[in-house]
Amino acid sequence: MHYEVLGVREDATRREISAAYRQLVKRHHPDKGGDPATFQQVTLAYNALNNEPERKTRGGQRKSMPALDQAAGERTLLQQAQEFVSVRAFASLSALSFLLGVLLIDAGDGVNEDYNPFLLAAGGVSILLCVGFFANRGQPYKGLRAALLRALHSIAYFLFDVMMRLYVILALIFSVVVLVALLNWLKKNYLNFLPPHF
Repeated sequence: MHYEVLGVREDATRREISAAYRQLVKRHHPDKGGDPATFQQVTLAYNALNNEPERKTRGGQRKSMPALDQAAGERTLLQQAQEFVSVRAFASLSALSFLLGVLLIDAGDGVNEDYNPFLLAAGGVSILLCVGFFANRGQPYKGLRAALLRALHSIAYFLFDVMMRLYVILALIFSVVVLVALLNWLKKNYLNFLPPHF
């Protein structure tokens, strides 16, 4: 069908397809008074033929195999489904990890049953993993082990970042305290001619 839209043979080379496309674009472009629907059909046909796997450039007959084309279309849908699941896997793991953490904490809190610190700790770790999974949402999923490692890496990076920020704040506070002490020492020993309120 795409060959008919462009007006070329099925064994046409890429150069012949491009030339036919250029001619039809000149004739049917909406800016030059052409029909937008026809222009769109021509563009779709060209894109479909141009994106096909490498074609024979000389002579060879193009074999049309509807079963293979259909299988390629189904494979594409399967690949799209896998990509959809892959991109949303970390968000799903985050939600499941949070739910598991809440259930574990509820089971170990001792309100209805005996107090169980192991379940409380497991619930806390599960909720912490929830944060790590959530930080990686939108990343491609490459298996549960890789997802756990990525989540742990994110948690470690976050904790390291928090510690570095605290370190900088403490270093600034310490620097201010040292400067104030130094100024007081200078004032007491060498600047005693200054008024007392300085």
